[in-house]
Amino acid sequence: MADKLDLRSILNMGPQPEFMMELPAGWSRREVTDETYRDFEASLKRNLMQAHQPQTYSVLGPGLRDSFDKMRNAGAVAFFAPIDAPADAPRMAASIIARYRRSEDGQPLDDHVRKLIRDRGAQSLLGDRRTVRYEEEVDVRLGEGRFVNHSITYLTPVPESRRLKALELVASLVRPAGISRESERLVAQKDLMDLMVASLRWVKQN
Repeated sequence: MADKLDLRSILNMGPQPEFMMELPAGWSRREVTDETYRDFEASLKRNLMQAHQPQTYSVLGPGLRDSFDKMRNAGAVAFFAPIDAPADAPRMAASIIARYRRSEDGQPLDDHVRKLIRDRGAQSLLGDRRTVRYEEEVDVRLGEGRFVNHSITYLTPVPESRRLKALELVASLVRPAGISRESERLVAQKDLMDLMVASLRWVKQN
């Protein structure tokens, strides 16, 4: 007899389903792994060298490592970004990080969702009450420039988890501080994030 029993087997639950989203052209999914980091580092270094900006790599390189470390420490399992966008596509400083949030007291995450609604103004996503969303803004400085990072957090329960586990998606959009939060471009990017998350579907694993 095995020393340890799988909790999902004890609860008569099948394998956790995988989630998928419809992605715009140029966007792709990457797992948060060392291999992904090495690919990104090599791509960043190659592009900056081709652009004759080796000094920029000394600034962005450590930032890339820090970003991956933060994602890993936050429990991120994957991220989505316009990694494969063609050079002539509109530039978009955006990404979505995916991680799972688990109940800490064995109770459904309903109280957590109610707290988000009460304290952060969370609302249903495009009228779908299965997913809630809320927004936050943080001022950031990069070199001599000032920027605003807009984050949109989405929370939706994992099927057959009895609401003890939820998928949390955090979309990040960056704009220069001098551009209004009401700009058409930023509003359109937020709408795109909403549509991507709204397309989420679960696929059962064998």
